[in-house]
Amino acid sequence: MSTVSEVMQTLMDMGFHEEKVKLALAETSWKGVEPAMEWLLAHINDPVPSSGNGANETEEGEASTEEEGQSKPPPIVLTEEERKEKLVKLEELRIQKRREREDSEKASEIDKEKKRISEGKVLSTIRKSHEDQEMKKIAEEQRREKLETQMAKERVKAQIEEDKQRRREEEERRRNPQLVIQKKAPPPPPTTSTSSSVDAAPEYTQTRIQIRMPDGSTLVQTFSVKEPLSAVRLFVAMNSKEVPKAPCNFMTSFPKKIFSEDEYQRPLELLDLVPSAVLIVKK
Repeated sequence: MSTVSEVMQTLMDMGFHEEKVKLALAETSWKGVEPAMEWLLAHINDPVPSSGNGANETEEGEASTEEEGQSKPPPIVLTEEERKEKLVKLEELRIQKRREREDSEKASEIDKEKKRISEGKVLSTIRKSHEDQEMKKIAEEQRREKLETQMAKERVKAQIEEDKQRRREEEERRRNPQLVIQKKAPPPPPTTSTSSSVDAAPEYTQTRIQIRMPDGSTLVQTFSVKEPLSAVRLFVAMNSKEVPKAPCNFMTSFPKKIFSEDEYQRPLELLDLVPSAVLIVKK
């Protein structure tokens, strides 16, 4: 569980003012990053509160505002797509801030190491090797974060497309209710209550995916059946021993199937990967 300071740092890395972050956490009963972020997005145009003694100053400030005939700006109501787009931008900003901070820390460590080397604590050959390793680590971290950002975009894009498709279908059913009747299957033959309860297919909300890596190792994770296949791809990228140069591709052995790029945007439940499945990472 994240500490209060970690939650505050995450929100400030996204570009929110410290005092506004404190207010958002207080307004959402300190429930974490996501509720506070929702509140901040809805009150994006609110003025930054001044630091002080908390509730007393807030009440005094509100009373003063009412006396002067001013009113607080109403909360901004965002559509689902606008909210998701803002979340993507904020996530990109957070990743960028974290990368800049880590790069700065690593660069500082390299500078300190160079100073120790110049003072004669290690040989010049060891110095060059160490610097090369540090720069390689920085490059690998940058590649990993770039892949993480790309996967996050794909995931949100797939969710937006799914929402659009659902709204189109709902609108079509509303305009043409007769089509719904025509598409319905004929009623099944009467059966006993026992047989109907046995034949009823369970509705799964999660699926257990086992991923077999090229080196023979395996990864296991539980996903929501609504998540796209690209979410599994992101999980592999974040947990593999080596940083991949490009997103990995999956296949199944039984039945044998190689997933196309379009299928990575489809939910796992529509790809017959529920309630469990084994995916093989193609070499």
